[in-house]
Parts: sequence; structure tokens; C-alpha cells
Amino acid sequence: SCKRPLRIFYLQAEVQYHYLRERIQKLHLPQDVRHYFERNFMITSQIRLLLDERGIECIVQATRKKFTAGMPDIIAIDPIRNVFDSGAHPGGENDNDGMMYFLQERVETLRMRINPDAGIILTHHTKKISKKNVEEDPFQALSGAGSLRSYYTSGMLLFRPDEQKPERTLIFELRNGPEIPQKIVTKQDGSWQELDPKSDRLLHASHESAEKLRRRETILRLIYTEAL
Repeated sequence: SCKRPLRIFYLQAEVQYHYLRERIQKLHLPQDVRHYFERNFMITSQIRLLLDERGIECIVQATRKKFTAGMPDIIAIDPIRNVFDSGAHPGGENDNDGMMYFLQERVETLRMRINPDAGIILTHHTKKISKKNVEEDPFQALSGAGSLRSYYTSGMLLFRPDEQKPERTLIFELRNGPEIPQKIVTKQDGSWQELDPKSDRLLHASHESAEKLRRRETILRLIYTEAL
């Protein structure tokens, strides 16, 4: 547990201002929480900058202006792709050297300039992989270079097994500490709620998914037979 409210800088480069404001309003924060929120939280709206030397300097100056009582305890970057800078490495986020350059020379430099003890949260896109591969090694779904996995100490992967269902599966990867079992979550009343994987609702959804897959395979088999 935290001994005091944490100061958070959220470098957000994907959602436009009006939609972002709408999302925050839907949280319905209590008045006492809003007081800390306004003082300790800073978020950008679809900022257009690279995390290069100039971008880092802009961010440092903005955080110093906002957080007059102390620099941020947490720095969040969402998503990596929109602010990615690999220096002289031409491969971008798909290149291991380029990814490590970004993490070590850009992200770590930003941390050192703002607060060397700050925690870092990186949000990254995933790629399309089969359900079987997700089950065998879920974090293979991360886009780009695999060197990203050697950098973080804790990973969380959120994906939707069935596009027709609202439930998501949340999977964890930890470098240290006891293993965290995967969870099933869904949004209810504007907030994420954990579901019991043994609930009738999920068992029914699983049966429907299996039946849908069986019908699809049957249809494809008939088409293939007719084609032959």
C-alpha cells in the first residue's frame, strides 16, 4: 500500500482530447478523490512528439511546471509506437537494437531527468497470433522486437478470446515474486470487474464458442469437399 497519493505523469499519444475527457468523466470520481486527481495527475491528449532529445526536454519542462511539490512517482507511456525513437537504428520497433536503444537511451533518460526512482508503465500494441500460440506463450503477441520482454520486470496482457463476447483474459508475467494466476475481467458500470471463471455465464459462453467453432469447421469441410 502507498503511504501517500502518488504523482503520475501519463504520456498519452492515441486518444483525442474530447474523447479523453469523456472517458475521465465516466469514472464519476468522488469529490475528495478529484482533489488529489487534479493535483497529482497529468495526462496529455494525443500528443504528437517523438521521445527524442527534444521530446524529452519538452516533457521534463512540462512536468516541472505541473508538479511543483515534487516530481512524478510514476511515468506512463501509451503507446510506445506513437513516440518511438530508435536513433540511428533503421529497423524501428521491429529491430532489437532499435528497441533497446529506445528503452535505454530514451525511456531511461526520461526517468533519470524526471525522477530516478520513478516507476515506468509502458503500453504496447499486440499482433495477431493464433489462440494456440496465445495459450502456449501469451507474450509472443507483443508487437515488434522481442528485446522488450527482457526489459520489463512485470508484464500484463489483456486480450479478448471471443470477439463476440465482452469478457477479456488478463495474463501476467513476473520476473520476481509469486506467480499471479490469469483472470477473466469485463467492464461493468464503467469499471473493470473480475469474474469467477467457474460462473454459469462463462461456462455457457465457453460452450457457445466451442459450438460456433464446430459449425465453422463443418461448413469449411463441406466447402472443401465440394471444391475437390
